[in-house]
Amino acid sequence: MTQRNKTHNRLLSLISLLIVLTVPSVLLVYTALNFTNLEIERGGRGYITDEVWYVSSSRVILKKIFGLSVKQDPVNYGVNIVFQSSNYAQLTCQNIAPHYSIKTRCDYSKIPAVYVSGYVDEVWSFINEVNKTYPVVDVIPGWQLPDSEGINNYINWEHPPLGKYLIALSMLMIGDYPFYWRIPIISFGVLACVLVYLILYRLTKSYIPSIVGALLFTIDNITRAIYSIAILDGFVATLTLISLYFALESKYRSALLSAIIAGLFKASGLFTIIPIIIVLARRIARETSGGLGDFIYFMVYYGVLSIGLWVSLLTIVSLPVANYMGVSEWFKQSLLGSISWHLSIKCTGPNCATSSNPWDWFLGYHSFALYNYPDGTTLYAEGYYPLWFTSLVLALISIPLMFIRRDYGKTLLYYLGIFAGYIGIWILGSRTQYSFYAIHLAPFIYINLIYLAHSYAEDQELGIYVLRSWYNSIEKIVNKIEQVLLL
Repeated sequence: MTQRNKTHNRLLSLISLLIVLTVPSVLLVYTALNFTNLEIERGGRGYITDEVWYVSSSRVILKKIFGLSVKQDPVNYGVNIVFQSSNYAQLTCQNIAPHYSIKTRCDYSKIPAVYVSGYVDEVWSFINEVNKTYPVVDVIPGWQLPDSEGINNYINWEHPPLGKYLIALSMLMIGDYPFYWRIPIISFGVLACVLVYLILYRLTKSYIPSIVGALLFTIDNITRAIYSIAILDGFVATLTLISLYFALESKYRSALLSAIIAGLFKASGLFTIIPIIIVLARRIARETSGGLGDFIYFMVYYGVLSIGLWVSLLTIVSLPVANYMGVSEWFKQSLLGSISWHLSIKCTGPNCATSSNPWDWFLGYHSFALYNYPDGTTLYAEGYYPLWFTSLVLALISIPLMFIRRDYGKTLLYYLGIFAGYIGIWILGSRTQYSFYAIHLAPFIYINLIYLAHSYAEDQELGIYVLRSWYNSIEKIVNKIEQVLLL
């Protein structure tokens, strides 16, 4: 390659990276700011699920477990005051609040609380008088708590704490404000788009399909939604992409560690372990000239090793939580209870959130409502399902390519292995899954779709190879069946 070509390639690479950095940054920041403005317009009464639970638990963890307060503007300082009963909350609003230069929210119905905001000294003077007059149960500085019973003590035990620590850190360092607590997930979203580009470039060695794949992933409705709100599944998806990137570099320890860290944000991150242990077991079985027995042995070995490492790291990162609630209670609720929660039917009936089966995500069925806009429209956690369905069909048809294109084989294992994980827990009892879980699969859907479209267009012989492979496999199966029947 001449010096001129090298310079040209570097320029193309720089422009491509600039595109896949700028577009998601602008889009995700814009969407997050739009949610923030809507929240302000609605006086903190907007409900973005499941963000409200993760953010509330992060705030509680910061205050009650670490003994720290969120960062706030001293001119617009907010505090949630929780009373023994709603009667005391109403008396506070009627008898004490009018004497102070503060704003109050007094319409809580499910929790006996009042939210006050104003200049920091005035707010604390008000709180001191309230404390002397009525029985106050809790005082939590920060953004307004959602109107939910017991939210002032909510820790979200069923999910590992790492994601909530990260949200809490943004509250501590930047501020307890809707846009600020979304900065970590926005950063992970931008990184996810860059990783989709890098992985596609490694697979295709072409800039155009790599940019197209990254941008399709970026503008997909579920990507824009999930990476603009503080929800754990987005962190899991990005860490899964990091794991795949390491796997493509044959850095399997780093790939495995990334998958385990994903499991410290949410247990579904552990589905990423499935493709890694398959690759590792197959590689070692081949190196040792072992057969199916060795492959199964190493699958079990690495599976047990991975779960053991996850439990060890989960215990370490959960030490502050375990110290707060007691080790035995933590073990019962956050470990055993988490397993039970993930394999259970959460909620059914007309008042419950819409649940779905994993395959529904590819058909646009039973999508989860993330946000109800003031104009009556709804934001659903739903991908562009015509492309999603096409990607899945192509993935299943193209399984024979795994045996002649190693990097694509690893990518497809991640795609189908993670999907198999969600189907697996559905079989074990988790019949109320939600469509926002599908963000875990979204990057692989577009990596697979663009890679196969590019590959089949570039090499028509690939299609013939795939068809011939399926024909030969079906022929062998038919011959085996005939042999059995003839016996």
